[in-house]
Amino acid sequence: MPENKYNQQNHSESPPPNDKLEAGDIVAASPALRWLDNFWYHYKWTFIIVVFFIFIGIVCLVQFLTRPSYDTSLVYAAAYRMNNEERAEFEDLLNRFCPSDFNEDDEKRVNLVVYQIYSEAEYESESEAYAAETNEDGEPNAFHINRQYNSDEYKNLNSYTLTGETSVYILSPYLYGTLMESERLKPLSEIYTDGNLPQGAMADGFGIRLSETDFYKYNPAAQVLPENAIICLHRPTLAGRGKNAELYADDVAFFKAIVDFNVKE
Repeated sequence: MPENKYNQQNHSESPPPNDKLEAGDIVAASPALRWLDNFWYHYKWTFIIVVFFIFIGIVCLVQFLTRPSYDTSLVYAAAYRMNNEERAEFEDLLNRFCPSDFNEDDEKRVNLVVYQIYSEAEYESESEAYAAETNEDGEPNAFHINRQYNSDEYKNLNSYTLTGETSVYILSPYLYGTLMESERLKPLSEIYTDGNLPQGAMADGFGIRLSETDFYKYNPAAQVLPENAIICLHRPTLAGRGKNAELYADDVAFFKAIVDFNVKE
């Protein structure tokens, strides 16, 4: 009988003081945790969205602060796309031809912007050239190009010209014609007011045949570009670098450094 009484008393005792508290007991015991629990319940998604946009903002700011600083730029747009090695060598050539460290960062750097765009005639010509050859099965090669990509590239180039971020262009005859017809190109006579136009100047007075310049003739890195490519200068714009007279003058100086380059034999 005493043993049973002991057991009853033992079972009625409170839990030992070192037993773990439930999560609800901890929250109830801490005002700070109660506030945090209430905040998370009511504002969880607002908090997550705000943190997300803060993170994106920080990433964009870091990219902006660490991106390369360029002295000027050049757009190359044609059917032929340079491979990585050719592009790297051409960029190095442009850096060497940049006439001055315009932004005074102790380095001459030219931003090269590239678009691959076929005209309808260029597409047909390329297709016929591929079909004239046969593959391993003895069948004519097929030329494939994503027409939607080609259309998007054309639209992207057209939009980019309106930003005013680049004034010097090397274009296929097709693209040169579209910019000239829309009156976006600067006449060479406004750059060379003495009437002495560079070698290779087009009869229309807006562009220069790249293959007739010494820049092209004496630099293998430039000779990867099509022989019918035309170098020209965009008119000043109402946005970007083009609206800044000083920056536009830097672009003109870069243009002249290329087309006026002369090798005396």
